[in-house]
Amino acid sequence: MTSKGSMPAGTDALVETEIIDQHRFIEEWLGGTVPRSAQHYAAFVERHTPGFVLHGPGGDAVRRDALMADLEKAHGAVPGLAIEIRGVRVLEEAGDLIAAVYEEHQQSPAETSARRSTVLFVRDEAAPNGLLWRHLHETWIAPGTA
Repeated sequence: MTSKGSMPAGTDALVETEIIDQHRFIEEWLGGTVPRSAQHYAAFVERHTPGFVLHGPGGDAVRRDALMADLEKAHGAVPGLAIEIRGVRVLEEAGDLIAAVYEEHQQSPAETSARRSTVLFVRDEAAPNGLLWRHLHETWIAPGTA
């Protein structure tokens, strides 16, 4: 798991750290390089609000419980997966909400893909980086673009 660019300060740093942490877990889980553990997986799930929705790059909208059930079953399904996060930027902060954008570039032996994402976080002091994922919208982009 890699990130391009230097670590910004303040809220930007928290947001970038949270995005990288979550994608590191996804990379390791799908790649099968982390043990399949209910406790380890639950810690990932709990970083998302109960109302979390992912709008995938293909146009589908998936609620947290369905998404997490599918992801849990996919442990080790993408050996050799590498994810790179680029261009994390906070767009807006309002009260406990933070909107940010980033790019996610994935490479595996089978394929290369990239997406631009907009995420909405909710501040939560109990969360590992003080943020919970509330909403994520992904759009396909050409791999290798900046």
